[in-house]
Amino acid sequence: MLEIERKFLYSGNIDDPTLAGAEVCLLIIQWYLSLPDARRLRLVVSPGSSKMIETVKTGSGLVREEKEREIPLETLHEMACRLANERAVVKARYVYPRKRLEGVIDRYFVPNIGFVIEIETSQTRNVIPDPWKFWDLPAKYFIEVTNNPVYTARSLAITIDNTVRPLPPNIPFVEPLQRWRFERYLSIVYG
Repeated sequence: MLEIERKFLYSGNIDDPTLAGAEVCLLIIQWYLSLPDARRLRLVVSPGSSKMIETVKTGSGLVREEKEREIPLETLHEMACRLANERAVVKARYVYPRKRLEGVIDRYFVPNIGFVIEIETSQTRNVIPDPWKFWDLPAKYFIEVTNNPVYTARSLAITIDNTVRPLPPNIPFVEPLQRWRFERYLSIVYG
């Protein structure tokens, strides 16, 4: 599938009403397997479900090709030792679908870099709007990093020490059961 995406760092505060406008808030850990293995394994926990997704992306910047498939959750048990030593990112993702576009606000916890905002489409005809218009947030807090390889999630990923708590105590619009399930899955890998 074709992925056309603009990515921004956001240095301002995002208030609860903006976050409350999301269709869903997901808790995500993405492991980036060591090269030459180019796969990304993503655990996604929503309020009502949990799943693992294997992804391979090619290309860089604005336009990339992405191949995804759902894999069994048992993969966590099978690969736990390997995943514990791979680099990862942990984030809450607030999802905003709109007319052939999808906007996401990612709050990164590991590494703790704050908000990364993306707007994407798979249609080459679609124009991706500026994020300050998509969310009605102040333009002065956005820095576009679409073509900066330092800000790909693979580049940002770090090895998680099993003494680090990857989630802060309070995450707006994350349900207690959702958080409990996410932390339970993480304990399979990190003890």
